[in-house]
Amino acid sequence: MRNSHIVFGILALSALLSPALADDGCDKFAWPLAREQAQFAAADKPAVKAGTTLAAVPKTAVTLQLQPGTEATFVMPPERKPKTERWFGGAIRLPALDKPGIYQVTLSEEAWLDVVQDGRYARSVGSTGRGDCPGLRKSVRLDLTAAPLVLQVSGVASDKILVAISPGN
Repeated sequence: MRNSHIVFGILALSALLSPALADDGCDKFAWPLAREQAQFAAADKPAVKAGTTLAAVPKTAVTLQLQPGTEATFVMPPERKPKTERWFGGAIRLPALDKPGIYQVTLSEEAWLDVVQDGRYARSVGSTGRGDCPGLRKSVRLDLTAAPLVLQVSGVASDKILVAISPGN
């Protein structure tokens, strides 16, 4: 009888601990982000400075090097004011997309994201975010045309953020 209590205790404890150890929230986004997570983990990500105009939409994640908030330049002011006084941000210009449709922009850190296209803010058609997935914070889906666009991030705590842009599935 005593052994069964010990076995039951061990099973109960392992059941309590296993989800806490294995469950980091990365599989609980509203849509799968395994591709972006792998891109963010890759060692060979290109670095892009805020203010750069890219010749092509990146096929993999990039490390966006940001400017202090007081120096960051945007084509349109961020739609949301940063939550802290000391923050980083910046924008990159991208050429026209191959075709119109739903695209997703995924970020590694807490930040506000604006996509500007045709002189106005692109509207989100969905977003998902988690605070408990290391290295992956949020993904926003936008309905974009085949026109050039500007990707703006603001309110970032550090001077770098990982960004991935891909067609939404």
